[in-house]
Amino acid sequence: MSAVRSFTDFGKLQEIVVGSAEGFSFPPIDDSMKHFFEPPHGYESEVVSPDTLARVVAETEEDLQTLADTLGELGVRVRRPDPADHSRPIGVLDWASTANHALMPRDCLLVVGETVIEVPMAVRARYAETFPYRKLLREYFDGGAGWLAAPKPQLPDENYQYDAAGTPVLSELEPLFDAANIIRCGRDLFYNVSNTGNRLGAAWLARTLGSDYRVHEIAICGDHVGTTLHLLKPGVLLANAGRLDQDRIPEPLRGWKTLWFDDPQDDGFGFGWPRASTWIGMNILSVDEETVIVPQAQDGLAKLLESAGFTVIPVPYRHGRTFGGGFHCCSLDVRRAGELTSYL
Repeated sequence: MSAVRSFTDFGKLQEIVVGSAEGFSFPPIDDSMKHFFEPPHGYESEVVSPDTLARVVAETEEDLQTLADTLGELGVRVRRPDPADHSRPIGVLDWASTANHALMPRDCLLVVGETVIEVPMAVRARYAETFPYRKLLREYFDGGAGWLAAPKPQLPDENYQYDAAGTPVLSELEPLFDAANIIRCGRDLFYNVSNTGNRLGAAWLARTLGSDYRVHEIAICGDHVGTTLHLLKPGVLLANAGRLDQDRIPEPLRGWKTLWFDDPQDDGFGFGWPRASTWIGMNILSVDEETVIVPQAQDGLAKLLESAGFTVIPVPYRHGRTFGGGFHCCSLDVRRAGELTSYL
């Protein structure tokens, strides 16, 4: 049996990769970074002292270790990336940047069945983000997993466009997407077309995966889906009531029971401006079809899930808005129980 095997976000979790904030570096805010984060007016004046950065990184690592320990107590094997110096320069052709972090494996790696795919991310600073995971990828490959990399993008300025309303959109010059644009539901994958995923990326993914899978294009939010929609178990969704209504739920899922969440708590942020909205509090991690890990501060979300019969495990996470990623972003499930099947 392959070392990698995961078809959904809700099967019983057996092995997971948890990211790391160690070595975090601030890359230049170029066109690709502005396109993703849409920084506020005056962002150029942001100054983060070394002491503040060290404190925020240490607190994040403490919270991630608590997450890892909690998962371990639940019988889940937890893996971590190799340490890396993320301040080193990277560049291709006409652009240069520095790396950023190895905090969010959900963004740069996509697990589909028994295969791990390194995805073609649109932010230049994230060009080498899979490298701290390469030893793990080699281990999984030696253990029988498939290991693919999407076409490496050139990331010219022309990729970063805006529609008539001023909303960031990606061009269709080359396949571009983050793995966090995708919701996995057995044979069906829901792919969010947004400022972090274009239609060419969806076409590449569908053609690469072949007839065993169906890739559905959706457009439910501006970037990653983990703060807008989760599949908790077959037949049950968690949805962001501030962004969606019943008509905006992807059509194949409209018959599922929907838990509407509308009360995210603001955890604050440690840098000059937040890299995520308060909806990052909805970025949860399912351990199985009945058990969900939730940020400790999100009491309203915990009560909503408990009212629907789920067991909620609160875990502290202080810097979701600081870095722009919660428990789902900062982890990558590589083994879950379950077979390839259709839930629709």
